[in-house]
Amino acid sequence: MFDATAPETSLRAIAQAINRTEQAERVLTQTEQQIFVARKDLAAVVAAHPTLLLLSSFDLQNMYLGNSAHGICSSLIEEIGFQLVAPLEFEDSDSIFPAPISLETLPQLNAADSVIMLGSNFSPPKLSNSDDQFETDQLADIKQSWQVNAILPWRGFTNAQSLDASKAGRVYFIPAYLCLGLPGPIGTELYLDQLKQQLLSP
Repeated sequence: MFDATAPETSLRAIAQAINRTEQAERVLTQTEQQIFVARKDLAAVVAAHPTLLLLSSFDLQNMYLGNSAHGICSSLIEEIGFQLVAPLEFEDSDSIFPAPISLETLPQLNAADSVIMLGSNFSPPKLSNSDDQFETDQLADIKQSWQVNAILPWRGFTNAQSLDASKAGRVYFIPAYLCLGLPGPIGTELYLDQLKQQLLSP
Protein backbone atom coordinates (compact mmCIF):
# COMPACT_ATOMS: atom_id res chain seq x y z
CA MET A 1 0.00 0.00 0.00
CA PHE A 2 2.94 2.34 0.59
CA ASP A 3 6.06 3.26 -1.32
CA ALA A 4 9.10 1.82 0.45
CA THR A 5 11.29 4.51 -1.13
CA ALA A 6 9.28 7.30 0.54
CA PRO A 7 9.25 6.34 4.24
CA GLU A 8 8.40 9.83 5.54
CA THR A 9 5.30 10.06 3.36
CA SER A 10 4.24 6.58 4.38
CA LEU A 11 4.74 7.25 8.09
CA ARG A 12 2.74 10.47 7.92
CA ALA A 13 -0.11 8.72 6.09
CA ILE A 14 -0.23 5.90 8.63
CA ALA A 15 0.00 8.34 11.54
CA GLN A 16 -2.89 10.37 10.19
CA ALA A 17 -5.00 7.22 9.77
CA ILE A 18 -4.51 6.17 13.40
CA ASN A 19 -4.47 9.68 14.88
CA ARG A 20 -0.78 9.68 15.82
CA THR A 21 0.39 12.64 13.74
CA GLU A 22 2.16 14.38 16.61
CA GLN A 23 4.11 11.26 17.56
CA ALA A 24 5.13 10.67 13.95
CA GLU A 25 6.46 14.22 13.60
CA ARG A 26 8.54 13.74 16.76
CA VAL A 27 10.04 10.58 15.31
CA LEU A 28 10.80 12.30 12.00
CA THR A 29 12.44 15.21 13.82
CA GLN A 30 14.63 12.78 15.77
CA THR A 31 15.58 11.09 12.51
CA GLU A 32 16.61 14.41 10.95
CA GLN A 33 18.77 15.11 14.01
CA GLN A 34 20.44 11.71 13.63
CA ILE A 35 21.21 12.47 9.98
CA PHE A 36 22.61 15.89 10.95
CA VAL A 37 24.90 14.29 13.56
CA ALA A 38 26.05 11.61 11.09
CA ARG A 39 26.81 14.27 8.47
CA LYS A 40 28.91 16.14 11.04
CA ASP A 41 30.67 13.00 12.29
CA LEU A 42 31.53 11.85 8.78
CA ALA A 43 32.43 15.25 7.32
CA ALA A 44 36.16 14.55 7.35
CA VAL A 45 35.67 11.17 5.64
CA VAL A 46 33.48 12.75 2.95
CA ALA A 47 36.05 15.49 2.37
CA ALA A 48 38.89 12.99 2.03
CA HIS A 49 37.01 10.34 0.01
CA PRO A 50 33.97 11.97 -1.60
CA THR A 51 33.00 9.38 -4.23
CA LEU A 52 31.33 6.13 -3.23
CA LEU A 53 30.16 3.04 -5.08
CA LEU A 54 27.04 1.39 -3.63
CA LEU A 55 26.36 -2.22 -4.62
CA SER A 56 23.96 -4.90 -3.42
CA SER A 57 24.48 -8.62 -3.91
CA PHE A 58 24.36 -12.00 -2.25
CA ASP A 59 26.86 -13.89 -4.41
CA LEU A 60 28.75 -11.40 -6.63
CA GLN A 61 27.28 -13.14 -9.69
CA ASN A 62 24.27 -10.85 -9.45
CA MET A 63 25.35 -7.38 -8.37
CA TYR A 64 23.00 -4.42 -8.45
CA LEU A 65 24.06 -0.81 -8.54
CA GLY A 66 22.61 1.24 -5.70
CA ASN A 67 20.23 3.76 -7.25
CA SER A 68 17.36 6.00 -6.18
CA ALA A 69 15.03 3.00 -5.99
CA HIS A 70 17.16 1.63 -3.13
CA GLY A 71 15.48 4.14 -0.83
CA ILE A 72 17.42 5.11 2.26
CA CYS A 73 20.29 2.80 1.27
CA SER A 74 21.30 5.38 -1.32
CA SER A 75 19.53 8.57 -0.21
CA LEU A 76 21.22 8.62 3.21
CA ILE A 77 24.62 8.20 1.56
CA GLU A 78 23.91 11.30 -0.51
CA GLU A 79 22.43 13.25 2.40
CA ILE A 80 25.63 12.66 4.35
CA GLY A 81 27.51 14.23 1.44
CA PHE A 82 28.93 11.40 -0.66
CA GLN A 83 28.64 11.39 -4.44
CA LEU A 84 27.44 8.02 -5.76
CA VAL A 85 29.43 6.65 -8.67
CA ALA A 86 27.54 5.13 -11.59
CA PRO A 87 28.30 4.44 -15.24
CA LEU A 88 26.24 6.57 -17.62
CA GLU A 89 24.06 3.71 -18.80
CA PHE A 90 22.82 3.13 -15.23
CA GLU A 91 22.28 6.72 -14.09
CA ASP A 92 18.68 6.95 -15.34
CA SER A 93 17.60 3.55 -14.07
CA ASP A 94 15.10 3.78 -11.22
CA SER A 95 13.99 0.16 -11.13
CA ILE A 96 14.57 -1.57 -7.80
CA PHE A 97 15.73 -4.59 -9.82
CA PRO A 98 17.62 -3.17 -12.80
CA ALA A 99 19.75 -5.46 -14.90
CA PRO A 100 22.56 -6.81 -12.75
CA ILE A 101 26.06 -5.63 -13.43
CA SER A 102 28.82 -8.14 -13.98
CA LEU A 103 32.17 -8.47 -12.30
CA GLU A 104 33.69 -7.34 -15.58
CA THR A 105 31.91 -3.99 -15.11
CA LEU A 106 33.80 -3.19 -11.90
CA PRO A 107 36.82 -1.62 -13.63
CA GLN A 108 34.46 1.00 -15.10
CA LEU A 109 33.61 2.00 -11.52
CA ASN A 110 37.17 2.45 -10.33
CA ALA A 111 36.60 6.19 -9.83
CA ALA A 112 35.01 5.41 -6.47
CA ASP A 113 37.08 6.27 -3.41
CA SER A 114 35.12 3.76 -1.34
CA VAL A 115 32.73 0.84 -1.87
CA ILE A 116 29.76 -0.19 0.24
CA MET A 117 28.47 -3.68 -0.49
CA LEU A 118 24.99 -4.41 0.84
CA GLY A 119 25.02 -8.14 1.50
CA SER A 120 22.17 -10.55 1.97
CA ASN A 121 21.61 -14.25 2.53
CA PHE A 122 18.22 -15.77 1.79
CA SER A 123 19.09 -19.23 3.10
CA PRO A 124 17.29 -20.35 6.28
CA PRO A 125 19.18 -18.80 9.21
CA LYS A 126 21.14 -20.99 11.58
CA LEU A 127 19.63 -21.40 15.01
CA SER A 128 21.32 -18.82 17.18
CA ASN A 129 20.46 -16.53 20.07
CA SER A 130 23.05 -14.02 18.88
CA ASP A 131 22.24 -10.97 16.79
CA ASP A 132 25.90 -10.94 15.75
CA GLN A 133 25.52 -14.43 14.27
CA PHE A 134 22.58 -13.31 12.14
CA GLU A 135 24.60 -10.38 10.80
CA THR A 136 27.59 -12.64 10.19
CA ASP A 137 25.41 -15.04 8.20
CA GLN A 138 24.11 -12.18 6.05
CA LEU A 139 27.60 -11.10 5.05
CA ALA A 140 29.73 -14.28 5.12
CA ASP A 141 29.15 -15.36 1.50
CA ILE A 142 29.57 -11.94 -0.08
CA LYS A 143 32.74 -11.22 1.90
CA GLN A 144 34.26 -14.53 0.84
CA SER A 145 33.24 -14.03 -2.79
CA TRP A 146 34.75 -10.53 -2.83
CA GLN A 147 38.06 -11.90 -1.58
CA VAL A 148 38.44 -14.86 -3.92
CA ASN A 149 36.27 -14.38 -7.02
CA ALA A 150 38.34 -13.46 -10.08
CA ILE A 151 37.09 -11.40 -13.00
CA LEU A 152 38.18 -11.50 -16.61
CA PRO A 153 41.31 -9.44 -17.27
CA TRP A 154 40.32 -6.03 -18.59
CA ARG A 155 42.48 -2.94 -18.70
CA GLY A 156 44.97 -4.63 -16.44
CA PHE A 157 42.48 -5.61 -13.74
CA THR A 158 42.53 -9.23 -12.63
CA ASN A 159 40.05 -9.37 -9.76
CA ALA A 160 37.82 -7.34 -7.46
CA GLN A 161 40.79 -6.66 -5.21
CA SER A 162 42.36 -4.63 -8.02
CA LEU A 163 39.95 -1.75 -7.47
CA ASP A 164 41.73 1.22 -5.92
CA ALA A 165 39.17 1.37 -3.10
CA SER A 166 39.83 -2.28 -2.30
CA LYS A 167 43.59 -1.79 -2.30
CA ALA A 168 43.14 1.13 0.09
CA GLY A 169 41.02 -0.97 2.46
CA ARG A 170 37.86 1.08 1.86
CA VAL A 171 35.38 -1.69 1.01
CA TYR A 172 32.65 -1.94 3.64
CA PHE A 173 30.06 -4.69 4.05
CA ILE A 174 26.66 -3.86 5.53
CA PRO A 175 23.60 -6.14 5.83
CA ALA A 176 21.08 -5.08 3.17
CA TYR A 177 18.09 -5.60 5.46
CA LEU A 178 19.04 -2.58 7.57
CA CYS A 179 18.00 -0.17 4.82
CA LEU A 180 16.11 -2.27 2.27
CA GLY A 181 14.07 -4.20 4.82
CA LEU A 182 13.64 -1.41 7.37
CA PRO A 183 13.03 1.72 5.27
CA GLY A 184 11.82 3.90 8.13
CA PRO A 185 13.20 5.60 11.25
CA ILE A 186 14.42 2.36 12.86
CA GLY A 187 16.32 1.29 9.75
CA THR A 188 17.71 4.80 9.34
CA GLU A 189 19.13 4.76 12.86
CA LEU A 190 20.66 1.29 12.46
CA TYR A 191 22.07 2.08 9.01
CA LEU A 192 23.63 5.35 10.17
CA ASP A 193 25.19 3.54 13.13
CA GLN A 194 26.72 0.99 10.75
CA LEU A 195 28.02 3.68 8.41
CA LYS A 196 29.67 5.58 11.24
CA GLN A 197 31.06 2.44 12.85
CA GLN A 198 32.67 1.25 9.62
CA LEU A 199 33.69 4.46 7.89
CA LEU A 200 35.24 5.87 11.07
CA SER A 201 37.11 2.67 11.84
CA PRO A 202 40.93 3.03 11.73
